[in-house]
Amino acid sequence: MKKIEEAMIMCSPRIMEVVQNRLANESPSPMSRRNLLRLGGGLAAGAAVAASSPLPLLAQDMMNEVIDLSHVMGESAPHIFGPDFAPTREKIEFLSEVIHWQQWSFNEHSGTHVDIPSHFILDGGENVDSYDANLLVSPAVVIDISARAAEDADAFVTVEDIRAWESANGEVPPGALVCMHSGWEAHWSDPTAFIGRDDEGVAHFPGFGEEAAAFLVEERDIHGIAVDTPSQDPGNSATFPVHYITLGAGLYGVENVRNLAAIKNRAATVIVGVPRWEG
Repeated sequence: MKKIEEAMIMCSPRIMEVVQNRLANESPSPMSRRNLLRLGGGLAAGAAVAASSPLPLLAQDMMNEVIDLSHVMGESAPHIFGPDFAPTREKIEFLSEVIHWQQWSFNEHSGTHVDIPSHFILDGGENVDSYDANLLVSPAVVIDISARAAEDADAFVTVEDIRAWESANGEVPPGALVCMHSGWEAHWSDPTAFIGRDDEGVAHFPGFGEEAAAFLVEERDIHGIAVDTPSQDPGNSATFPVHYITLGAGLYGVENVRNLAAIKNRAATVIVGVPRWEG
């Protein structure tokens, strides 16, 4: 049986529960690379948590590699609205002689994070505390625009990019997380370059184009999209149409991811772990 490459973006107990339930109820069988992408949510997700929970031997044998797609959270992490919104921390002195723990202060859209529908859909958009965890385990599709982004910070994913991927790999599988790989993570340690604001205050970084987002929502059956930049929309967008398209359809967007180059030509399942904030 072909081994499955894994990708993880954090992991919560609820996600692990979903993964293990799927593993218990769905029996793996031999399949092609294309079918691995189509069915990866049921097979690979269980293997992705093998390091932290015991699983049947077959699932452990299938796992080839777990790849973390999230940046380390820290006080120097870039924030789209500037350093005033960056995370801060202080050491907790209570029981400090026996416990190392810290008090962090940050907003929900710091570091590698997830946009849930209510982020932009203020009337009726679903909150993270009720979002279906089954939708957070998805086969990965990685659209590589890194060469174009290296020449143009305002580059964006087009419908043609998606169709080119499909020509090589088959149609975007149901339940996919479609990821934009622009190579922008190379600027992570330099917040000024990562956000790219010009003299007029306009940001410049890649994202999904409006037509590409509409195509994925209307013509394909996906769970969400992901970007290695601060926003689903390109930085120079003033109206955020991609947010309204994806979140308005009940999907989600993962922002500030990394390591997409490591999975772009591999069958991979992404597990998205989201803190279940109330409201």
